[in-house]
Amino acid sequence: MTALTPVRITLRLHRFEIVAFVLLAALGVAATAYVVAELDAVGYGPHCIEAMRRGAATPAGCEFKINEFYEIVSSQAGIVSTLSTIIPFVAALLLGVAVIGREIERGTTRLAWALAPSRQRWYLHRLVPVLLIVAGATLVLGIAADRLLAATEPGLDPANAFAQFGFRGVVLAARAVFVLALAVLVGAIMGRALPALIVGGVFAAVAIAGGIEVHGRILRSEAVVIVDPELQVGDLYIDQQFRLPDGRLIGWDEVEQYDPQPTDPAFEGQWPTLPAVNLGIPGTRYGEVALREVVALAGGTLVALLATSIVIQQRKPG
Repeated sequence: MTALTPVRITLRLHRFEIVAFVLLAALGVAATAYVVAELDAVGYGPHCIEAMRRGAATPAGCEFKINEFYEIVSSQAGIVSTLSTIIPFVAALLLGVAVIGREIERGTTRLAWALAPSRQRWYLHRLVPVLLIVAGATLVLGIAADRLLAATEPGLDPANAFAQFGFRGVVLAARAVFVLALAVLVGAIMGRALPALIVGGVFAAVAIAGGIEVHGRILRSEAVVIVDPELQVGDLYIDQQFRLPDGRLIGWDEVEQYDPQPTDPAFEGQWPTLPAVNLGIPGTRYGEVALREVVALAGGTLVALLATSIVIQQRKPG
């Protein structure tokens, strides 16, 4: 038996799902390239966007291009972006559940575990090819999503911007691999593909949402004051607060305590009268924050895969 035989067996077992996923990923990349080319051809560049943000006079020709540009952004670009985000997670669930769960359900593990010298080696032979395919194809989709973001936001540097955080670039790939690992674990525990697919989907959604919430709280604790003129399009907006004369910052829930709302109907000034400041994370920290999320997801993936290893070792073949 050659070293590649187990890999060939795994690819044959999941041939339909793998081929479908790879073709859909390729279609997503091709569609992204087509939409990006259409957006670039419009000619609605950074000079138009910057003038609009500053409220300056619209450069010649920009007003004729804006409708065409944003029609593509809201229709074609939106559809491609949504599909490129959904495909990796659906594929991760379908393939993850099938890696172990479908073999247990079909009873093929009885013979395989009886003949295999090591269940752990059998597990790695089933897991690694699928994991590499999901990670690789999703990473390509994530890179394509970065390019699409740059095309829909002329002048924006995706490497220094929090726009669409978690649904592009390497973070998208890390999340898809994490979902795959959870699906593999649920499939190994339940041993039935369809119920595991449903439970795995719920479990993955809760885990991803929980991770987003925890990371969001961490980012909130790290937020710094960003003065309005310095607020860049790539910065992550967290909150708006107000500065007291002594320099302390307060939120909306404390404003009336220090700056009562005027009751005079003739008052036409701006309220609150305290100077407002924005709290956020500078876009230049995107790489650091993305790396932190990838490391956390990699840790969760490793835990799930190690737990699956224990389940396989302890489980009866049937």
